[in-house]
Amino acid sequence: MAAALTTAWGDFAVAMAGAAAALAGLVMVAISVNIKEILAYRGLTARAASAIGSLVLVVVMAALILVPGQSAPLLGAEVLVAVVPVIVLHVLSLHRRTHQSDSAGHSLALYVPLATLQLAPVVVGALLLLLTGDGTGLYWLAAGMVVTVVGSMLDAWVLMVEILR
Repeated sequence: MAAALTTAWGDFAVAMAGAAAALAGLVMVAISVNIKEILAYRGLTARAASAIGSLVLVVVMAALILVPGQSAPLLGAEVLVAVVPVIVLHVLSLHRRTHQSDSAGHSLALYVPLATLQLAPVVVGALLLLLTGDGTGLYWLAAGMVVTVVGSMLDAWVLMVEILR
C-alpha cells in the first residue's frame, strides 16, 4: 500500500525537484550578481534567505515523495520535520523585513499572505498524511510546492530586476 501511495506522484516530484533546484540556482546567481544592492537594502537579505529556504524545502519534499515504500505517516512526519526550519526562517525574515525595512507596512501586507499560502498547505498535507495515512495529504503538499515555486519566482524577480530600479 505504501508504494502505491506515492508511485503515481513520481513524475510530479521529479518535475518539482528540478524546477525548484533550477530556481534556487537562479536565486543564488541573482544574489551573487547583485550582492552590493541586496546588502544596501535592509531586510532584503532575509527575503533572499527565505526564498532559498523555501526552494530547498520543495526539493526535499520531492525527494521524500520519491523514496520508495515508505508509509504515509512516515512521509508526513518527514515533511513536518523539514518544514519547521523553513517556518522559522520565514518568521525571522518577516521580523527583519518589518523592523529593518523602509516599507514595513508594505512588507506585512504582501509577505504574510504569500508565506502563509506557501507553508500552510505543506503543514496541512503533512498532518493529513501523518494522521489519516491516505493520499489526500499529497494534494496539499503539491499545492504548497507549486505556490512556493511561484512565490520564490517573485522573490527572484525582486533580487534580479526590481533591486536595480
